Amino acid sequence: MSRVDETLAAYESIAARYDELNARMDTAGLVARFVEAVDRYGPGGRRLLDAGCGTGRSSVAFRERGFEVTGYDLSPAMVAMARRRPGAEEIGFLVGRLQEPPPGLTGFDVVACVDVPMAYLTGTDQLRQALTAARDQLAEDGVLVFDVNTIGYYRRMFRVPTVADRGDRYVVRFAQSPRIEADAVVVTQFDLFERNGAGWERLSMRHVQQHHSDRTVREVAEQSGLHVVAAHGLVGTSTRDPADETDHDRILYVARRAG
Repeated sequence: MSRVDETLAAYESIAARYDELNARMDTAGLVARFVEAVDRYGPGGRRLLDAGCGTGRSSVAFRERGFEVTGYDLSPAMVAMARRRPGAEEIGFLVGRLQEPPPGLTGFDVVACVDVPMAYLTGTDQLRQALTAARDQLAEDGVLVFDVNTIGYYRRMFRVPTVADRGDRYVVRFAQSPRIEADAVVVTQFDLFERNGAGWERLSMRHVQQHHSDRTVREVAEQSGLHVVAAHGLVGTSTRDPADETDHDRILYVARRAG
């Protein structure tokens, strides 16, 4: 199974329960940071493409902030959930990969990749394909806004196995990768144990991601016809400047067409 197919299988298996299991995630707060970047660096237009939209939480949050939204995601099951989400009635959702998006998506003022979908692009070729596709989706003065995990985040979250006790369920997460290095692939395992009567049920997911260093992001962006105009650190959903690969959880990038 290829890494892309493995990612697809992981999200297809969890789609129906994704929102429930991620209920603590502050999607609205994260989208607010994206909108701040768009308002600061963008052209002022409100036509937005939510690339890697998942179950549509970010898409609806953008819609509530006045954007005209189209979304697409790798997983048909996640897209089906997005189409049924309250508030998504006027959002068009499609199926496609970041590096192979649905055809005809052009002229957007903003292309947003929220909650690190680019972390699932392994190898600079996939990253270059995705950034090139985003460039082609933008209007002439549009902006691409995306976040990636820092090396510090991967090391804090996955170097040591962690068990979260949530009463009737336990979540176990750890890295299968023996070492977590800059620009390396990071394979992580998530196991969910839930009480079922007198016994327990187990749901396992294996995620294959790659750390993309600041240097790599900027170099590949330039190769893709984009120029990074801003990079802000994120701790949770709070902005920190200057961005720091060790101390911060993510880096939020803003890029425009080069030249």
